[in-house]
Amino acid sequence: MGFSSESVLHTPALTRWQTADDIHLALDEDGPNWIATDPRGARVLDLIDGRRTLADVTALARLYPEPARSLQHVMSFAQALLRAGIARLQPFARRPYAGRAERLTEWNLREMWLHTNNSCNLACEHCLVSSGPAEGRGLSTGALLSAIDQAAELGAERFFFTGGEPFLRGDLRALAERVTVEHGRELVVLTNAILLDKPAHRALLEALDRSRVRFQVSIDGARAEDNDAIRGEGTFARAASGLALLSAMGFETSLTVVPCRRNLRALPEIPALAKRLGAASVHLMWAHRRGRGLSMLDELPRVDELLPVVRTVRDAARHVGVRLDNLESLALRVNAVPEVKHDLGMAGVESLCLFSDGVLYPSAAIAGHPELAIGRLDRPLLEVWQASTLARELRALSLAKSPAQLADPLRFISGGGDLEHAFLWSGSFLGGDPYLPLMAELARDLMADLARAGRARALRRAGRDTPVVYHAMGEGALACGDEVPGAVRTVHSNCVLAFDVDRPRSLMRAFYGEAAVEPKQDLCCPVRPSAEDLRHIPADVVERFYGCGSPVQDAALAVGETHLDLGSGAGIDVFVAARYVGSSGRSIGVDMTEPMLAVARENQPIVAKNLGFDVVTFHQGLLEQVPLPDRHVDCVTSNCVINLSPDKRAVFSEIWRVLKDHGRVVLSDIVSEHAVPPHLRVNPELWGECLSGALTADELLAELERAGFHGVEVLRRAFWRKVQGHTFSTVTVRAYKHEAAAREVFVGHRAVYLGPYKSVTDEDGLLFRRDEPVEVSTDTAAKLAHAPYAASFAVYEPAQTPRPIARRLAIAGGGATGCCS
Repeated sequence: MGFSSESVLHTPALTRWQTADDIHLALDEDGPNWIATDPRGARVLDLIDGRRTLADVTALARLYPEPARSLQHVMSFAQALLRAGIARLQPFARRPYAGRAERLTEWNLREMWLHTNNSCNLACEHCLVSSGPAEGRGLSTGALLSAIDQAAELGAERFFFTGGEPFLRGDLRALAERVTVEHGRELVVLTNAILLDKPAHRALLEALDRSRVRFQVSIDGARAEDNDAIRGEGTFARAASGLALLSAMGFETSLTVVPCRRNLRALPEIPALAKRLGAASVHLMWAHRRGRGLSMLDELPRVDELLPVVRTVRDAARHVGVRLDNLESLALRVNAVPEVKHDLGMAGVESLCLFSDGVLYPSAAIAGHPELAIGRLDRPLLEVWQASTLARELRALSLAKSPAQLADPLRFISGGGDLEHAFLWSGSFLGGDPYLPLMAELARDLMADLARAGRARALRRAGRDTPVVYHAMGEGALACGDEVPGAVRTVHSNCVLAFDVDRPRSLMRAFYGEAAVEPKQDLCCPVRPSAEDLRHIPADVVERFYGCGSPVQDAALAVGETHLDLGSGAGIDVFVAARYVGSSGRSIGVDMTEPMLAVARENQPIVAKNLGFDVVTFHQGLLEQVPLPDRHVDCVTSNCVINLSPDKRAVFSEIWRVLKDHGRVVLSDIVSEHAVPPHLRVNPELWGECLSGALTADELLAELERAGFHGVEVLRRAFWRKVQGHTFSTVTVRAYKHEAAAREVFVGHRAVYLGPYKSVTDEDGLLFRRDEPVEVSTDTAAKLAHAPYAASFAVYEPAQTPRPIARRLAIAGGGATGCCS
């Protein structure tokens, strides 16, 4: 069925709410999926009912006095709803969700916890396993090494060492190297960091792989008096010293704190402390109702007390530039791939914990709790796991089986909270995590924040009263291989949250790092620039050209201009552009891959010698965070790179930011005929070949306009290849930046369209009939007086009188453009 004004759109049942600053959110609970829009978009969404055509919706919405303009914007908004998946051209038909058990058919581990020992140099008041100096020393080295081997064989990607204090073990290096060296897996060590000043421990740290080992250090307060009252006299200074040492040695670190009433007042100071000690993140660990923590239940703040404090900690973390792990983890679910359900925790299902006495438990938070034992590890791990009645019960649990949870509209985003907290506070795994209401409010905050960022981008455009989707779930999402619509994911325990949200970029760095060392033939549809453009460029660079067009040639660069190439690779487009901008211009390359930048910098002196001047610079950086100031360049090019970004909207926003007013972007990229299906989107090899991340042509053009660009034009398009029946093409697109004023002002400017068509409509729905004056705002007048419009419009100041075409042609000698007097 084609898309037209007679199309009828369908939506699922939507939960709707509005923020104080007039952002409207619509949530498809069962997807889950959500969008945020403005009041006009909300009005249109109200009228979409599965019966009305878009023409009917337009007539009822009455967005503008001009019917044609209203229809254009209703249809554009409807296309945005279709792209977001919040609307379809056919009714939503979903099979009832029976629970996660039918999707969790394999017995595979994602992570393995080793409670290395219950002995500890401290005896903290809230310790959930009551560790202390006299507690158990843990299993033998051989037993732990065997457990590591078995967990790795079952697929565990990340291991955790906890206690007690792991640094009390003399075999910690052997255990760590079994995880990171022999199995090549990640390791997170939970420690109080007090013992790290010992020479043996310094030597151990020196030997560990910084790329695979991370540390989470416990400090229970931003001030010594808060921490020492919980963890012991003098522990604040020593733990802070240990954390600073780990950070200085190049390890990624996180500072964790258990909020309680005695440290709550100063908790907003924690991010600044973490920053000072070199930690990358702060982690708030909600107290568990067990162990010595039972003696301090009166110290635990209520959710309504925690929420304002956590929000303040969040804002402080953003201010100083450290992550708040709790929010980072939640944000991954809030903005996950749409229609991926998060259904309860991974405890006992994709995560296990071996306690210091040799008994296997579902998770570290309930390790040592006898009635929750999976079994003693006296047989192969998989055999013990599969034989456990408790393990089978945990796999069968689901939000679908909890009436209380089904009433929560955010259930498949929050995931229902921690199973461990639910059990320890209620005696039932489905009893409800008491901290879930806190996470629900923070999830709504995150949704509103994403919407505000989208609204800020939308305000760049003239015509700011157009209905727009500020944000749709999944935009910029960093997806793992199993995150496709219809998938079910489990939720990580609150004990440790996400350290790494860079997986797609890591894949690309590795892929293109290899391509820098050894050129890959036919990678990403190579299209060679002209021989003349390559004459001054060494063969080493030309061999590593992985583009799909010639955007520099299409950019029509002028002498003296400043040019930027994003994803510059070995530097070929930067070097080509240097020839065009000349000795008075500049050509800048930005790439995230160090091996590619090394090739470019190695060849830069040769290019400079061949040209007779050097106007080239290279920067390492992300497309989503371009390391250049605002309004810095005249032209941005990109050649078959934007499809690689997991957050294309951020890339377009950055391009707009670094361009000068009326500057231009020319990009060549791969587009798909239809949306790339999920099974291709998660193929890492196809990501590297520029296919998995491809937008459709419609999406590419819409995203440029949404970022604030005008005059978007397809310069050329050609078939590239088919993959499993899906067609991919190369496309080159040009667009221009025009900085809109804060508000539209009409003072009498008029614009006349010169032809050759009978009429045209601009991006804001304004209709221009040939040779008929149209009153326009000062913004629109400025826009039409510059490329790419200037040759097609005559723009008149308020005091000027538009003349007929024949008279203008006579005055201009047959070539009237721009303003006439």
